[in-house]
Amino acid sequence: MQVTLRWAGEGLHLAAQTASGHQLFYDSPIEVGGTNKAARPMEGLLSAMSACFAADVISILQKKRKTLRSFTLQAKGTRREEHPRVFTSVQITLRVESPDATPADLERSIELSRTKYCSAMAMFEAAGCQIQIDYTLTP
Repeated sequence: MQVTLRWAGEGLHLAAQTASGHQLFYDSPIEVGGTNKAARPMEGLLSAMSACFAADVISILQKKRKTLRSFTLQAKGTRREEHPRVFTSVQITLRVESPDATPADLERSIELSRTKYCSAMAMFEAAGCQIQIDYTLTP
């Protein structure tokens, strides 16, 4: 895996080119020299971990042949006050709408992602970040 990062020419606005051919953009607030034109790098970390976890859960439910009408994930990260301002905890809330998935189906999908498949979540937890996951499942 490889990423090439280039300065966009102003402030702290950066463009990342991934090996898969996609671009991601990062920036910082104006008060610290950024241009506020893109997400903060730490927002990128939280959203990447969330996307990794969500993709696993959705994929596992689909492999169980469950119908998904909607899937929403909200993640709220708490960081240390002192530098380096690492994540200390993350609260993940899932809202899943499925006419045929049971709580057991969703809980098993969450467990498999968390303990076996989601490399990004494993990195957060290995760094000491506490992750709590709640869900609402509606038909």
